[in-house]
Amino acid sequence: MSDRFERAVPTACAAALLLFVAGRCLVPMDETDLFFNVRLGEIILHDHAVPRTNLLSFTHPDARDVNLAWLFQIALALAQRAGGIPGTLLLKTAFVLATLAALFRVAVRRGAHPAAAALALALSAWAAEPRFVERPHLVTFLGLALTLLAIERAESDRPRALYALVPCGLVWANANSCFFLAPVVLALYALGARLDGRRDDARRGALVAAALVPLIFATPSGVYALGYIANHWRMPWLRPLEEYVPARWPDNAPAAFVAAGVLVAAILPGRRWRHLLPVALLGLVGARRNRFLAEFALLAGPIVAGAATTVAARLGQRLAGRAAAGRAPTVAVIVLLAAIAVVPRVAARRDGGRFIDIGVDPTLVPAAAIAFATDNGLRERMYNDLEVGSYLTWEGWPRHRVFQDPRINGYPPSFHALLRRDQISRAEWDTLLAGFGVDAALITYPGVNPRAAFFDPAVWAPVYRAADGLVFVRRLPKFAPLVARAEVPVTFEFDRSRGVRALPLAAAPPRSPVSACEWQRRLGDFFVEARDDQRAAAAYRRALAAPGCLDRAASLSGRIALGDAALRLQDPATAVDAYAGIDLPRTHTNRALALLALGRAREALEEAGRALAAEPQDADAQLAARLARERLAASRP
Repeated sequence: MSDRFERAVPTACAAALLLFVAGRCLVPMDETDLFFNVRLGEIILHDHAVPRTNLLSFTHPDARDVNLAWLFQIALALAQRAGGIPGTLLLKTAFVLATLAALFRVAVRRGAHPAAAALALALSAWAAEPRFVERPHLVTFLGLALTLLAIERAESDRPRALYALVPCGLVWANANSCFFLAPVVLALYALGARLDGRRDDARRGALVAAALVPLIFATPSGVYALGYIANHWRMPWLRPLEEYVPARWPDNAPAAFVAAGVLVAAILPGRRWRHLLPVALLGLVGARRNRFLAEFALLAGPIVAGAATTVAARLGQRLAGRAAAGRAPTVAVIVLLAAIAVVPRVAARRDGGRFIDIGVDPTLVPAAAIAFATDNGLRERMYNDLEVGSYLTWEGWPRHRVFQDPRINGYPPSFHALLRRDQISRAEWDTLLAGFGVDAALITYPGVNPRAAFFDPAVWAPVYRAADGLVFVRRLPKFAPLVARAEVPVTFEFDRSRGVRALPLAAAPPRSPVSACEWQRRLGDFFVEARDDQRAAAAYRRALAAPGCLDRAASLSGRIALGDAALRLQDPATAVDAYAGIDLPRTHTNRALALLALGRAREALEEAGRALAAEPQDADAQLAARLARERLAASRP
């Protein structure tokens, strides 16, 4: 039984690790970059050529598009054809699982106990999880893991896999821009092997590293790949994207735990510089650009596993013990990783959710705002924010091109210099947009996006406002019917400490086609949303003051809204007058309640009766009728 247990341990630990990792990957897709990558993959499959210029944008269509990921984009496009968005998510999961499987094998070959390898690599996966998304760097994750495995095999006098990295590197270089990490990792391995006294391994590593360097240029972009790679360090000055900021606590806490494990390995006797040096460099780079923390954490996993095994042995707690008690830690690791993967999904299923949900995160894109822009013909020259631009390239091209998208390298630095600013004058912003012929704008994350405040209400009309976005149109004759129908009576201001605030406009801008009374009615709606019923009621009164100014539907809406605001303000007299003559069950019920507050029980009973005639089961109407009858009965002599 003991021998059978020992033989089963590696397989069981690997299975538990992969189950844990699959649980971190099989979640709703929330990566906007997927969309432009799929679109470019589709273009390449259709044209049998890699685009050299920025086909997806109307602002800089002739700008050079340095594409170092075209092979992975083809793979994404094929996955999307085969299985939709879930197909791309499954492709991502396959890459991540293959990466962790290779690293598990590396850790065990280096002498780590399988349970320690599973636990350490689960920590690595946790640290790298923010980068487990449907993007080309998945190729680099797998490539670096296979590089470590090839090194291990070469150290056992089986160098073929290491030499095979050279032809495989040609594929890698055309699938992800981070291919440059391969020669760097191998060069540092060679330096470490030299320090470890392994001259033959150092020579092989240096030779393969040197052979991989020219492949950086073996892409359709040629020497322009260097500029793309350099932008990994220039990016914060181009556009302040989250993945290029320094690592910070507690956001990157799991990576800090991995780093602690590496430090332990570095101070233990028998340290191996050929393992530590590549990881140390990745750790330093990740500290400055957090997007590289994933590569650091993954390659550090086998080191942490080895250190954990050594520490456990030194403490006399051998995970590989043959006694039943010695098996407990191994079993505990297997059960823990499996439980973390399975228990939350069982709970979600019990609560009515899905055991596995691999659709699109419903909050990923402002679908309603985009539909509004599309339905009203605003997509031809529409400003859009960076992230949503990716979705728009996938959903709209070739019918519509975008203002910008996350392919930072496809736009000139001067373009980014303006768009990276969160404070800019309205005149300067309008000049920028006018220069590209922009006549509509879609603003996402309206509660925090400073660009909402850049639009001058004298020039731009907000025609859509919701939690998912804002839509503005330029005050042009062709948009006059839309503005008359949908303009929202607000402007916006931005403050770095408070974010974006919507401010009411007391009167319509001079070029607005909205009548003064309709403007006040919409202003009332804004105040209701802002939970300022006092100002809402005043606006509705102004809207209704001029008889015949509002059309029938708007007048009805304004009267109902005024009555509702009056009830909330405990002003039953205003509510009674506002609801008078409106033949709707809800208004009859509300008027009955207002009449009760005024002591007019008989009229209240009549209004409640009208509501119950239309909706006999209306609980509020039933309550109003019962209270009215009780008061009438109490008033009889």
